[in-house]
Amino acid sequence: KQAEDILIPLGEYFQIQDDYLDNFGLPEHIGKIGTDIKDNKCSWLVNQALEIATPEQRKILEDNYGLKDDAKEAVIKKLYDDMKLKERYEAFEEKRAGEIRAMVEMVDESEGLKKGVFEVFLNKIYKRTK
Repeated sequence: KQAEDILIPLGEYFQIQDDYLDNFGLPEHIGKIGTDIKDNKCSWLVNQALEIATPEQRKILEDNYGLKDDAKEAVIKKLYDDMKLKERYEAFEEKRAGEIRAMVEMVDESEGLKKGVFEVFLNKIYKRTK
């Protein structure tokens, strides 16, 4: 149960980070060109955008998201910048990493779990760029 309580949020963090890197990561770092916008993926970024969008911004999302068109993708990327989704992600990352660290600190090592294992996992993904 302790492992699950740490690994589920860690896995969610990893997936959200992957969504973030798909848009904001540099292709030379992540090893690919992100396609979530064109592929109409239900990513963390688009969900955050929908959550905070004004009616005008929502219309931009509806008109441009999920289409295999470079110009429409650029519109969405600019919208993400305007909505400060990078900063929103960075705040999420700090909060989630802090929560995970706090859970790791509470691990009862008498049952065989080792805090160090979780710390290694977190350190591998915290602020990763690829």
